Amino acid sequence: MSAKETGKEVMELSGEERAARFKEAFASYDGKALAQSANQFSLMMMAAHGENPDLASEAFPAIETALADIDFGKMREAIMALLDYGGAVVSKALEEGLANPVVIANLVGVLPPLANSLIDALAVLLDNLDLPAEILASALFNVLSALDAEKLGHVLSEISKQLNLLHAGNYILGGDEPRLRAVFTEFTKKVLDNMDADVVAKALVALGEDGEIIAGVLVDLLARDPELIDTMAWASVELTNTVARVLANALSRVAEWPDEVLAVLGKEGRILDTVEMGRAADSFVTYALRLREANPGLHRELYTRALQPVNTESVEVHLRAVAGDLKAAAVAHPGISKALEPEEMGRRVNEMLAGFNKAASPAGVKEYLSRVFSEIDSRELEVAVRNIAGGVVDGLFANAQAAKSILKAVASSAWKLTKNMVGLLVKR
Repeated sequence: MSAKETGKEVMELSGEERAARFKEAFASYDGKALAQSANQFSLMMMAAHGENPDLASEAFPAIETALADIDFGKMREAIMALLDYGGAVVSKALEEGLANPVVIANLVGVLPPLANSLIDALAVLLDNLDLPAEILASALFNVLSALDAEKLGHVLSEISKQLNLLHAGNYILGGDEPRLRAVFTEFTKKVLDNMDADVVAKALVALGEDGEIIAGVLVDLLARDPELIDTMAWASVELTNTVARVLANALSRVAEWPDEVLAVLGKEGRILDTVEMGRAADSFVTYALRLREANPGLHRELYTRALQPVNTESVEVHLRAVAGDLKAAAVAHPGISKALEPEEMGRRVNEMLAGFNKAASPAGVKEYLSRVFSEIDSRELEVAVRNIAGGVVDGLFANAQAAKSILKAVASSAWKLTKNMVGLLVKR
């Protein structure tokens, strides 16, 4: 009977009859026999390995002979032909199948049940892995202990060696210029020539907008569950604490390194190409200036739009609160509070004055200031001083009460200064 006839016969059966057929088919499997077969295979492999553990390596001469006699050139062509046939068959099948919406709908309809089956299997696995902490940890530790760490280290070394050889070959093949530059340039050019940049850009924007929606939904759902918010906050704080401890412990160990290790680090640090870093910074500044020149008013427009939504009163309140908190924290710190004591401030001023006097001289200060003032436009300076002085005077006398208070304070201070100076001269 053909497969088509068999299928027709099965479809003509009732649901109960089809279920009976399936049950009859699976009932023929002997689970005990299958288990015995698996056990016999295990015993056979154990016995074979116990009698001759080098069986696989002894088969190497046959493998070596086979490798010597195989025509790999023909094998390569055969594999390429097979891949060509396979690619053509798959392409044709996809072309014909995807042209039919019914086929597409049925294939896509398989995905949710498949995913659900995998999720169910994973759920069962995780449910049955609900072991005591010590047993689960012991199992993991046993796995780590059984791994061949020496061979893993050897593999990593060999991979690194191959990467180094690849890097060296890149320069050997390229001569004056790395070969990778030309190869990668040609590859990238072909990709870009065959890529619709507008479509890709729109896809990225679409992904960003979808991500915005997802993030908004998640935030809304979190806001509805205070307990979940508390859990997430606790996890974030604990993670931050862990990272802080890792950094603190690592830096503490680094600070204890011996001088010879630090000397080696300094020796290696001398080859740091700070010239290129400086050139990069200069190039960025040049780019920023050229961007500004090519787009007059752009930065001002962006800054204005960015500052418009800002509530300056809230910012002021926040900055005042932050300043107060920082002041309280600084005063509470023994080292900072000690450094702010008058005696300490005076000592530091003395040190700065001594350092300045050691480095400076009257002739040097005179020459420096002479060169500065020689470059200043005296007319512009006169106008600036006149504007400032005139503005201050006009501002003071615009409010008679304020002007009176300021003049009174200035006169009082001048009188105290004069009286103290005269008293000092009399004593001397």
